[in-house]
Amino acid sequence: MYLKILLIGLLFVGCEKPTPQPEPVYTYELSKELEPYVFEYLSTLDKFGIEIKRQSFIVVFDADIMSTPLVGQAKGMFNNDLVYVKINPRLWNQLTRKQKRHLIFHELSHDMFNILHTEDMELMKPSMASPAQSFKMNIEQEIINLMMYIRNEQS
Repeated sequence: MYLKILLIGLLFVGCEKPTPQPEPVYTYELSKELEPYVFEYLSTLDKFGIEIKRQSFIVVFDADIMSTPLVGQAKGMFNNDLVYVKINPRLWNQLTRKQKRHLIFHELSHDMFNILHTEDMELMKPSMASPAQSFKMNIEQEIINLMMYIRNEQS
């Protein structure tokens, strides 16, 4: 009889529904002028079948870095719950379109995939290509190289 009561009790205990976890709240902020470059990056990831994590996503012009020589900064690097890229608005306005693409692909790759600087990939070198170097660069091929690297790192 005791065993029967114990089994019935265990059934009721096992039938309790787990408490649902609240959905996380994400922050999204994107400076208007950066949108086409960020959207290009995200659509390129999708084209290469590279999955991204749902997380807060902030890519903005930020006056805090205007007093530095930095054009951009991946503040969320190694924080897998946050993408936070700061762009220097003063220096951004001096870049060519190709350099702007380079910068956004570079900083978002740091931040979203924790990719370090390397001399092995043009888009992940520690310093920005000059306008003359950028003009000669085959940016489309360099983007492919970067995407292949990211995809290989994910598998």
